[in-house]
This record gives sequence, structure tokens and C-alpha cells, in this order.
Amino acid sequence: MEVKSPIAPSADGQSGVREDAALSVSSALFESLRDLSAPHKTFGVARGPPPPPNLSIQPITPSTVPSFRRIISLLLPIRYPDKFFAESVANTTPSSLARVALWHERPRPAKRKREETPNEPPQASANPASESSGTASSQLELNPGTVIGGIQCRMEQLPFHPSLLASPKHPTPAISGNRNYCYIQTLALLSPYRAKGIATALVETIITTLCTEKEYEGTASMYAHVWEANEEALEWYVKRRFQVGDVVQGYYRRLKPAGARIVWRDLEVGDYLKVQSGQR
Repeated sequence: MEVKSPIAPSADGQSGVREDAALSVSSALFESLRDLSAPHKTFGVARGPPPPPNLSIQPITPSTVPSFRRIISLLLPIRYPDKFFAESVANTTPSSLARVALWHERPRPAKRKREETPNEPPQASANPASESSGTASSQLELNPGTVIGGIQCRMEQLPFHPSLLASPKHPTPAISGNRNYCYIQTLALLSPYRAKGIATALVETIITTLCTEKEYEGTASMYAHVWEANEEALEWYVKRRFQVGDVVQGYYRRLKPAGARIVWRDLEVGDYLKVQSGQR
């Protein structure tokens, strides 16, 4: 199976791309990315294909963390500490910000359409991750699926917007106190399963969790570091409504160039409305 470096940031100031891909982002490309990701220009946003029926997304558990760890080791040129994977399984409830993508050889059973059961009250889950895992746990036990990728995030409190992290001197916040932000530590997917909407579904699952779980109430944005030479990753994030910021110089210790760009996506009213309406 061919494995390529993922479109992903990674944790603890390390890179999510291979070192031999040493191509710098040209200033022209960066300007086009910044222009496309400007808040008033959303016409370039690509929705991508819907997730395939063979996919389910679930919190990382002790049974799936070994496969998740192997994928991270294969795709990323750094070694993650044991503490990172201990955090992967610290929360296995629907509020988890660590998820794996599972591929089932047989498609999951289709969900019943709501209009087919007019006498039943709506049963929409507050978190689609539980729905995406199938309609019956017994069926998943018979068809547990293969781990093909995953995402892991952590909550952070900052006194300023993450887009300002590249500033040599962080500005004095206009409002006292910290705000909650969701940091994408790693996002990885095996290459045969790319271009199927799976990585997008992983990100959208985290957004849904942020919008529905009370412990994340008030989360302002989600953000990540992306190697400045990873053109593919920057374009991928822009197409998913992330904005591209300036370079954090010297962020990576093992890569040349060593800078990382901040990418971020503010959570908006529309995100909450989509969750409430079941569109996400």
C-alpha cells in the first residue's frame, strides 16, 4: 500500500510532512491563498464529495489507538511521545476531540428517512459522530472496520486570536481574559482513501462536537500550524474555509524552511445552525 505524507499539522512543534519535499511557497501563491481565504471572498470554497457509505468516524478507544499510532508513525517523519497517545484515549465519549476514520468492507446500513416514520419523534443525534458509526452497534460489532486515518485536537486558552501567533510581539488583548480555541494537533489519512471527503468529514465531526458539547461552549475558532512549504496542505485548508496567516519563523526543528503558517477557521452562527438543522 502506498503511503504518502498527509495533509496535516502535527503536535508538539513538529512537522506533518516529509523533509524531502523541500519546496517553498512562492509569494504569488501565498497572495492567491490569502486572497481566496479572505472573509469576504467565499466563492472559491469547495464542498468536496460526500463521505462514502463505507465510512464511520468514532472516538479513539484502547482498541483502535494501536492502529492510529501505526498510521501516524508511517505518515509523519517524527516520533510522537507516549503521552500523546495516552491523551488519544483520555476521553472515549461523544465529546472526544480525538477520532478515527474506520473503513468497512460492506457499506453501513442506510439511515431511515425521517419522513418515512411520521408518527415517531425526531431521533437526530446532537453529535453526528454517533450516527456516522452506523445505525446499530451490533452491526458494527460484526463489521468493525479498519482504521484508515484520524484527527486529534486539544483545547487551548489564548488572550488573543491565533492568527496573531506569528507576530514577534503578541499584542495586548482588547478584551481581558482568555478565549477558548481548538488546536488541530494532527490530521492523517492513508493515501488510497484520499479525495473521498474523509479528511473533510473528520474536521466537520470536530466542528460539530465543538458546537454541541457544553464543555466546549464559547469556542471561538479552530486552528493549526502548516509547514510553509506544504502547498497542498495550505490549498486544502483554504478550500475548507480556513484562512491563511503569516509565518511563525523557526517553528519546525527538522525541516527547511523551518517556518509554519497559521491556518484558522472561526466558528460562526452558520456552523451552529447547520448542526441544529442536521445538515452537518
